[in-house]
Amino acid sequence: MKRIMGLGFLWIVMHSASAQQPMRGGPPPEALTACSSAQSGEACRFTAPHGTVSGVCRQMREPQLVCVPKDGPPGGRPPTQDRGGRRGMMPLPETVDIDREYAAAVSVKSRIPDTGQGSCFDNQGVIPCPAPGEPFYGQDAHYSGVRLGYRDNGDGTVTDPITGLTWQQAHHTKRLGWSSAKAQCESLNLGGHTDWRLPNIKELYSIADFAGATGRRPFLDPLFEIHEPDASLLEHDRFAATHHTDMMGQTWSVTRYTGDHWDRKGVEAAFFFNFLDGRIKQAPTAGRQGLFYRCVRGQEWGANRLQDNRNGTVTDQASGLMWQQQDDGKPRLWKDSLAYCENLSFGGYRDWRLPNAKELQSIVDYRYHDPAIDPAFFRQQDRKGWFWTSTTHGENTRQAIYLCFGKCISVDGVDVHGAGAQRSDPKSGDPARYSEGLGGQKDQVRIRNYARCVRSVE
Repeated sequence: MKRIMGLGFLWIVMHSASAQQPMRGGPPPEALTACSSAQSGEACRFTAPHGTVSGVCRQMREPQLVCVPKDGPPGGRPPTQDRGGRRGMMPLPETVDIDREYAAAVSVKSRIPDTGQGSCFDNQGVIPCPAPGEPFYGQDAHYSGVRLGYRDNGDGTVTDPITGLTWQQAHHTKRLGWSSAKAQCESLNLGGHTDWRLPNIKELYSIADFAGATGRRPFLDPLFEIHEPDASLLEHDRFAATHHTDMMGQTWSVTRYTGDHWDRKGVEAAFFFNFLDGRIKQAPTAGRQGLFYRCVRGQEWGANRLQDNRNGTVTDQASGLMWQQQDDGKPRLWKDSLAYCENLSFGGYRDWRLPNAKELQSIVDYRYHDPAIDPAFFRQQDRKGWFWTSTTHGENTRQAIYLCFGKCISVDGVDVHGAGAQRSDPKSGDPARYSEGLGGQKDQVRIRNYARCVRSVE
């Protein structure tokens, strides 16, 4: 019988035909070798004296991944998830401090706030930023948009000069249902103003900060206040086994999902952004679901003003960005998607790039869900498709951010997050190794996603 407990626990091999004493120490070398080229959560196998061991690659306390039997390590921390909600994983060592800017970044013009991500990554972790023509060139840090820079008004409010919106600076520790949160904002009197409202999902996403890292720094500028919820929040929660409080910063938007929540007819849901784990999804507007909220005031922001250029491109006059009207229908790894856009010559232009997370989310059209894009201007060859961004996810630098333009489904095919949600996928690997999906809702893992390239027109 074999009991595996990771470094600091016991790895005990007992041979039934002998009287050998248990041996103490770290994991057997075979358990490390089995995961030498794998990613966290992938299936693995190795041969031990007692036979073949099947398990999952997990981060224990060793510097590298370990093949741990599916039962998990007895006596140790049970297999749960990493701090970003990834089922079957532990906190990952590739969660890093992300730079705010890359000194040699190319300045690009738009009216979309920058992501705040200034470090470069390969499929595993942080690397020196590549030069043009090198692998992994064209990622988020290589292009500098409108830098984030908020104004503290000294009255409990913060103004974003890019969007013109003024935000509530404080954090509401009490989580409310959607209708109650909406009513609270509409009745707010703060900073001498009473025209507060619950923000739409594009407005909420505009203040996301992708120098964030789950469990270390919120996906929100430190000028804003935010707190991790109390542990009592997880009592009687059906996802308690796969969630931590330091990943539960879900914050309501007013944007309702036009599809069916979890494919349940008649169940209305609204989108939220999670400022502690850096993702968009949906939650029911009715019932006991309580989330955080942050109020905003100012002219509503985020609507597109699209123009068909009649050459296979579309310009959004609201953002100053030009887009491919139709994707090429070829799913790719993240690295290959970066290269595809960097090398694209189309519509008479050669300065295309893979959009960052905020740029791509700016053309999600939440009036639609199959797919969530304006069909009068854009074509999506696979209506179920998800699209890569150039932004790495700080929770796990082996993953990059994608937007679900098609329905955002689980491995069971259920639309758990909603078309228009934002998630993250491994940058490389075999999707077959993720048969149980990722996260508490068992997100389907595709790894090869589509690309829709962008360029600045100003």
